[in-house]
Amino acid sequence: MKSLELLFKKSHSLILLLFFFSVVFVSCSNTPEIDVQNMLMDVPSGESSFTEELLSGAIADTKIEHVALVGPTIQKLQLSKENVDMLIFIKGKGQIQSDTSVYNLVPESIAIPMSPEEVQIEVPNGEVLHFIRFTKKLSEQDIKDMATFPAENKYDFFFTKFEDCESYTEKIKSPNTVSRTVLRADIIPRVALGTVGAPGPDEVGAHKHAMLDQLFLGLANNDVVVHADGASAEFKEFSLLHIPIGSSHGVSVGENKTMYYLWMDFFLTKEGQEWLKTHKPMSADAND
Repeated sequence: MKSLELLFKKSHSLILLLFFFSVVFVSCSNTPEIDVQNMLMDVPSGESSFTEELLSGAIADTKIEHVALVGPTIQKLQLSKENVDMLIFIKGKGQIQSDTSVYNLVPESIAIPMSPEEVQIEVPNGEVLHFIRFTKKLSEQDIKDMATFPAENKYDFFFTKFEDCESYTEKIKSPNTVSRTVLRADIIPRVALGTVGAPGPDEVGAHKHAMLDQLFLGLANNDVVVHADGASAEFKEFSLLHIPIGSSHGVSVGENKTMYYLWMDFFLTKEGQEWLKTHKPMSADAND
């Protein structure tokens, strides 16, 4: 009888142990993975250009490439009416030209040729120009939506420097954080971009948004940790990070370090853009 009781106790303990480990396993397996890719900033010796694909498949119908051009060189980019190309310049200098527009390229600027079939990028001697090219396929609905955008949102060629963009505030950020809207909604269908910058120590509070897919692009001197549910990842300058969709995520920056990144929101639906109303323009605050 005692042996049966002992066997029962051992079996019961084993079942509880197995249950404990199964809970731990399921919990760990449900932790989202934060995908980060560091860019190769050194162009191979003897090469005048270099291209690498970043986070393949992270954003639906969008190809992401890091391109580096070594001067002196002139390169032509072929464009397509079925796609829209966003060019984000992160290091080096140059010039971009279409049939009707010419802009000087500097770090932390963005160019979006909306109508030309070709643009030309010129890089002078001694410069290495690095930029990220987002090629987003336009759906039939995207094309219809673009036709209804207000006149002030329609461009043949969109260009701006990050430092010239309007700043905004947000409840999840401290007063020391400087945020700017780089690309407003309804210029590119279901896409918006902005920067976040602050000296450490500081943080962007945990939040979630299931209505959009989001990327972070580390700008110069960015050195932070990104958290998403139970996962964490170091996020440095000149790297691209994918936020697990629907996760509760935030960013922390330590003492004597810098937070400086570009967020890129790819909304699943047009209605999802209502999320951007949480961003309060500084000009609006000044008028309150």
